[in-house]
Amino acid sequence: MKLKFKWIFTLVVALSMQFSFAQERTVTGKVSDKTGVIPGVNVLVKGSKVSTQTDFDGSYSIKAKTGDVLVYSYVGMNNKQVTVGSSNSVNVVLESEAQLMNEVVVVGYGVQKRKEVTGSISKIAGSDISNLVTPSFEGVLAGRATGVQVVTNSGIIGVAPKIRIRGIASISSGTDPLIVVDGMPILSGDIGGSANTNGLADINPDDIESFDILKDGAATAIYGSRAANGVILITTKSGKKGSLKVTYSTTFGVASAAKKYDVLQTPDFLVIANEKRTNRGQAPWAVGSTYNTDWQSAVLRNAPQMTHNLSFSGGSDKTKYYLSLGYTDQEGINLANGMKRYSVRANIDQDVNRWLSVGTNLSVTRTEYTGLNTSASGLSGNIFNTIRQLPNVPIYDAANPTGYNITLPLSTNTVGKWDNTDPVGDNITNIVYALDHNKYYSKVNRTLLNVFANAKITSDLSYKLQVSADNSITGGFQYWNPVHGDGRSRNGYLINDNTEYLRWNWQNILNYKKTFAENHNIGITAVAEYQKQRYQYFFGQGSDIISDFYDKNLVTNSYITKDSGGSITENGIMSYLGRFTYNYKEKYFLQGSIRRDGISKLGTDKRWTNFPGVSAGWTVSKEDFMQPISNTLSDFKLRASYSKVGNTEIGNYPYMDLTAPSPYGPTNGIGYFQFGNPTLQWESSEKIDFGADLGLFNNRLTIGFDYYRNNIDKLILAVPVSPSLGIPFNTTNKNIGKLYNEGYEFAVSFKAINNENFKWDVSSNLTLSKNVVTDLVDGQDIIGGTSGDTNIAPNLILREGQSMNSLYGFRYWGVNKANGNPVYYKADGSLVQGNLPGSTYSVFDPSNPAAAGAAATLVTADKTILGNTLPKYYGSVSSSMKYKNIDFGFMFRFSGGNKIFNSTRRELMNTNFNNNGTEILGRWQSVDNPGDGWTPRLYASSNTSSNLSGSATTRFVEKGDFISLDNISFGYTLPKLLLDKIKVDNFRIFVQAQNIWLISDYKGINPEMETSGVDVNGTPRSKVISVGLNVSL
Repeated sequence: MKLKFKWIFTLVVALSMQFSFAQERTVTGKVSDKTGVIPGVNVLVKGSKVSTQTDFDGSYSIKAKTGDVLVYSYVGMNNKQVTVGSSNSVNVVLESEAQLMNEVVVVGYGVQKRKEVTGSISKIAGSDISNLVTPSFEGVLAGRATGVQVVTNSGIIGVAPKIRIRGIASISSGTDPLIVVDGMPILSGDIGGSANTNGLADINPDDIESFDILKDGAATAIYGSRAANGVILITTKSGKKGSLKVTYSTTFGVASAAKKYDVLQTPDFLVIANEKRTNRGQAPWAVGSTYNTDWQSAVLRNAPQMTHNLSFSGGSDKTKYYLSLGYTDQEGINLANGMKRYSVRANIDQDVNRWLSVGTNLSVTRTEYTGLNTSASGLSGNIFNTIRQLPNVPIYDAANPTGYNITLPLSTNTVGKWDNTDPVGDNITNIVYALDHNKYYSKVNRTLLNVFANAKITSDLSYKLQVSADNSITGGFQYWNPVHGDGRSRNGYLINDNTEYLRWNWQNILNYKKTFAENHNIGITAVAEYQKQRYQYFFGQGSDIISDFYDKNLVTNSYITKDSGGSITENGIMSYLGRFTYNYKEKYFLQGSIRRDGISKLGTDKRWTNFPGVSAGWTVSKEDFMQPISNTLSDFKLRASYSKVGNTEIGNYPYMDLTAPSPYGPTNGIGYFQFGNPTLQWESSEKIDFGADLGLFNNRLTIGFDYYRNNIDKLILAVPVSPSLGIPFNTTNKNIGKLYNEGYEFAVSFKAINNENFKWDVSSNLTLSKNVVTDLVDGQDIIGGTSGDTNIAPNLILREGQSMNSLYGFRYWGVNKANGNPVYYKADGSLVQGNLPGSTYSVFDPSNPAAAGAAATLVTADKTILGNTLPKYYGSVSSSMKYKNIDFGFMFRFSGGNKIFNSTRRELMNTNFNNNGTEILGRWQSVDNPGDGWTPRLYASSNTSSNLSGSATTRFVEKGDFISLDNISFGYTLPKLLLDKIKVDNFRIFVQAQNIWLISDYKGINPEMETSGVDVNGTPRSKVISVGLNVSL
């Protein structure tokens, strides 16, 4: 009995003890780091909603049970988990999150840790753009880095966005940055064909791991002669050790015009069109209100766009792989425009033994584009034509043999006038027929291949051999229907062409890294690089087609008039470079580089040049005197750099005397084409940068600042010579121009909240920039700026002391309220009015507007600078939030300080028998109804005098300031508990919108729809609403 009692008593005691251990109790403690206690640390009982925060002295108190796991989290620190034991006191020391400073940055021919970088480099994660709907990755880089401006000025798929890194660094030569993919310089820009093609669209955005943008001298000097416009280094994804990981992503969206041109509907059109005529004393020409045709809706559509990506990655101790398949199908918002891309990528790394590894990065892409005529002044140019179409006529006509509303006989080649008394102005065609029947097609087969071997010679010395090739073969086809439109005058037109680029690159890279006496760290890089590029082009064309059946390809004897031609060019570059880096205790940094480049584009005596670069950095926060405030100022680094770089995009052999084939009748021959200059040299840039990086509150708040100045010298300009010399174009190339870019960059990132359930990161950047031309040929203005486009050049000027491509024209005063005539300023400030309907001018007195003034003139000498076309500031604000399994993000982008000549707005004030913009409703009608004071009296066919159609005027010059909601996204990730059950690593669904909101006083479609500061008949940019899915197994 006693024995049984003892066992029962023991069991009760044990159960009581077990019960007591399972009871909640108060756990207290303090949280600190190496510098002291941390207030505001979140303390959470894992798997529950029980949480608290440390107070001002780092102490906390929380209810927990034995066996519970406490999670300690704080922005800028690594999370820590502690299991509750028998003690009621738990003190924790958190360690600083070193992610930012240990982030690897690609610097050209190697990598560095962020904390070692002494140049100005911006890093963008590929994941930031991977889900966005875009034909090419660079279009969505806008706003994501300081000093980097990306402008998409057209809604046409295939038109490449413009990328500017710290301004424009040339007048007559290339201004695009160098693009390097996995160490391989690649082709960019249009790469041939009949439809617009973008060389960067051949890279699947989903394959990109990161972008590193080299901006200042120290960062770009390593690329020497190719770095004047900055460098973008793209790193593609690679495999990591571990089991097979399968990732699938898909996005489906619908694109539409973000905004359409605000044109007249039929009731207002009839009033305006006929007022033009009656003011001229003629009979009305607009008759009939049966139709109210929306031509823009017929040409611009809702366009489905989809993307599918599937990847496989993983690896063992010796082999790592990343394989991907991609498919993109995007219809453009304009009829006849679209793109399909098929991509395959294989990135493989293999360790052969302890000292040797080999690998390859292979990308094979086929990209197909369909396009259209987008000429800003062509009769079948998509927007030029569409905004002129009369709303009171239909698009289709069942009684017409074509089924479209087209004037008979078909040889007239204009859209049908229907009930109107006169044919449409400017002899425009039926744009819908042209878009339905004409064809523009480009097929790009692109291979990017690099193979490499890494040899570890010693523990400190390594050698890398990389051989790469970029081969682009583009087949183009263009067909103009013989019945109506562009091809009517030639009874149809066909052209097939083939464009091939082949660029190979060979690099030998030697790297040495060594630490001496524990604190002295050095690195030496030596490179020998060789590159050659070959361009080859061929075309065959024909007109007077025997039947519109032959609309797929050139077919022998299917056309009468035949022609063919082609061209071929080659150029090469040889480079030798060295880079030395040193740091002491990762506190004081010094870097220097020298690159010697030789290029075949220049003469033997001038083709070799040295490009040096030097930079220094000081991590002030590591000094002993900074330790008392290290808990507040966790990182503080100063940087400075200087370099000299060049520009290789100077054309092919501008130094040589060149001839060209010059047939005369049936006889072949050659003709003088270019007068050479054997003393021609590189365009060169001297870059200076001073920067500072700050991290506050354990890098919870980071701030970056840079001041830069880029002095560009030896710009190649065409210098006029006497026509009596017989030199082609009466010019010769000389190194004579100068300009500079100067600016300030600011970047701020703040981890506002970071706990187990809720994370919120906010970031912003701002760039202030200035561009000034300082030296031109004999100080003379260059009318037309850098443009060769006849729709743009007359409105621009290059002038010493002014920004590049400044707007140039007449100052507009307004409308004479007494008679509706337009009034302009002369150079001396006096006023003259244009006497409608003619082109004569008379003196205008605003105090006595009805008085007939003396005869006057308005001449070129009265033109003046109307504004700079380059933005003075630009940047963005972005936010990323995640609450449990829900994520939400957005980015606003802004820009301003520039002026735009809205030539499209002037086009919409056309006084011919065409449609107009609604602004024309504010026209002057009488002394008692003077309108808006800005729009003159209407007078048919008086564009030259009413709108001064040959010159820019302040009447149509506007501010380019804007704020744009570039993207906003909302996503949901399935809970981990459910993912574990279905054996899926990640499952996220999302919805997003791009380019859906614009805040601007600009009266056009979008202030970014400009080319060199002129907005002329552009296709509206698209907005995209999309849904998507990301799955990882």
